[in-house]
Amino acid sequence: MRSVRGLGFLGIAALLWLGLDTPPAQAVEYRLEIVSMWESGFTGFVKPGELGDGGSGPGLDHLAGSLDRGDAPGGPLLSDRTVRWASERVARAYGAVHVLAEVKPGGEGTAQWDSVRWDGKTGERSVFVVAPSGRGRPQELYHVVLKGTGPLRHFIPYAAPSNRRKLATVRYPLEFLWFHEEGADLWDKFLSQAMDLGNGIGVVVGSSPNSTFPDQAYVVVNQAEQPTTYKVILVWREPPSSLEGPASPGPMR
Repeated sequence: MRSVRGLGFLGIAALLWLGLDTPPAQAVEYRLEIVSMWESGFTGFVKPGELGDGGSGPGLDHLAGSLDRGDAPGGPLLSDRTVRWASERVARAYGAVHVLAEVKPGGEGTAQWDSVRWDGKTGERSVFVVAPSGRGRPQELYHVVLKGTGPLRHFIPYAAPSNRRKLATVRYPLEFLWFHEEGADLWDKFLSQAMDLGNGIGVVVGSSPNSTFPDQAYVVVNQAEQPTTYKVILVWREPPSSLEGPASPGPMR
């Protein structure tokens, strides 16, 4: 009996030793390249049919290629859209892990993308926030171009549908997002039913109720099995409520 117990003890010890000897899952490097631009500059690149929801084509590829080379026209690009990783509280609300990323803003040398790099685990979710500084113009985020594990595609951030259809980009009131970030239940209660992350990436737009304060964007990434570079182009415009009227005409003669 004593020898049997001894063998059992040795077997358990061997299993524990094998478990300790198993190397941890290796971290994978991910990159996110993101840029914000005026709608007027964006529409100069796109071809007919590419502005439909889910559209793709050579115009979008040409725009991304110009940004890669650093020779896209600089006038339409917006430099006040700060990219940062989400806090632990916000990441938890999106069902994501809190990551510490290296962020390099565009505008240095020929770089036009804001570049984000981080190490993570396959299958986990991460989230990044794009928050305009101050009362920067333009205010409304109207087009989104995404590249994850598939081709570049154009999306319009619609309000969350009630018919259970899932979208790669979805729009909610900003106060709604902030409220549910506090409760850490945003993903479980709402986004998991509304967002399609089949391409590995999606964007949640927080619509600002104040026409003088810009929208915000939350970029949600499903981390792939291999090192991946994700791309996001955020296209902004002035909402109709903020358009200024024409100047008063001079005195009639």
